[in-house]
Amino acid sequence: MRRILLLALAATALQVSAAPRHDKDTLENTRYQESEAEKAAREFKEADVALPTFPDTKSGGWFDIYVGNDFGKQPKILLDSISRAPDGTIRYVLNVQSQQGHDNLTAEGIYCSPTSFGGESKRSSYKVFGYGDPVNKRWIAPRKGGWKNIGSILSGADPIRAPLFRAFCEDGTPASQQALQQRVTERAGKYSPSMINRSK
Repeated sequence: MRRILLLALAATALQVSAAPRHDKDTLENTRYQESEAEKAAREFKEADVALPTFPDTKSGGWFDIYVGNDFGKQPKILLDSISRAPDGTIRYVLNVQSQQGHDNLTAEGIYCSPTSFGGESKRSSYKVFGYGDPVNKRWIAPRKGGWKNIGSILSGADPIRAPLFRAFCEDGTPASQQALQQRVTERAGKYSPSMINRSK
């Protein structure tokens, strides 16, 4: 009797192993192979975008970015300069005024990664495309112009760009210029909900 039972179990196991296997039975798709064209489309390619017109620092189009009460400088972003480039990055003009009122202009871009995982995908990062020369009203290209990972910005490593990252990247990136401007005014100002200390 025992021998018959063992033979029946062996026959059942053989039938199960011979049954066709489907990808849906596994945790990953083992049949799909990503083509080179699809890989290329997924890879980040920086768009060649002309630098903006040199801004008027006295115009009324600047918005104060709130970093903290103890921060000695006053960063401002030119709302009209905010735009989305063809590569998906957000371009803008920043002015970090010193305590003495000196203008420190940069033309920058932020890339918002669609995933928080590293891997081979490009991570959220920012890049300075030009430094402002207020005397000659022109942009100067940086000597070392590369994308810098944002990574530790939210821990205080870069207090100026942290509120910009929250405004542009968190909860998805808006597609229109108007929506991007609205994000900044709602999230990066002194009285934005993310800056209010709710413990008081």
